[in-house]
Amino acid sequence: MNKTVAFLSVLLLSGCLSSSSDWQRVDVDEFDQAIEENENAFLLDVRTQTEWEQDGHLENATLIPHTELEAREGELPSEKDTMILLYCRSGNRSQDAAQTLLDLGFTNVIELESGMNGWKDAGMPVSYQ
Repeated sequence: MNKTVAFLSVLLLSGCLSSSSDWQRVDVDEFDQAIEENENAFLLDVRTQTEWEQDGHLENATLIPHTELEAREGELPSEKDTMILLYCRSGNRSQDAAQTLLDLGFTNVIELESGMNGWKDAGMPVSYQ
């Protein structure tokens, strides 16, 4: 009995039995690297139209406000394992959006922890077109 408990504890601690119901929260450098290394990733901006226009956005991003994700699921990738690179203004709404994406069945979600604010603070490129 004790050996079984110890074995299961080791498995849990090593992540072998961990749930895939999480997403990755990454910093600006990791997010930029993910963009560069994954040409087929879906870059998703979950801010509002006004923020998109006034504050700029990442090049090649698709705007779907976080409150509209479920209603606009048809605009998301059809393959549920497609990498989705996700951001908002400060990293708050993107957490809600990441959970919604998981609830919709997506399995490969990476979120920019600091959002557009952190992206711009790091001097990264922003598009206003």
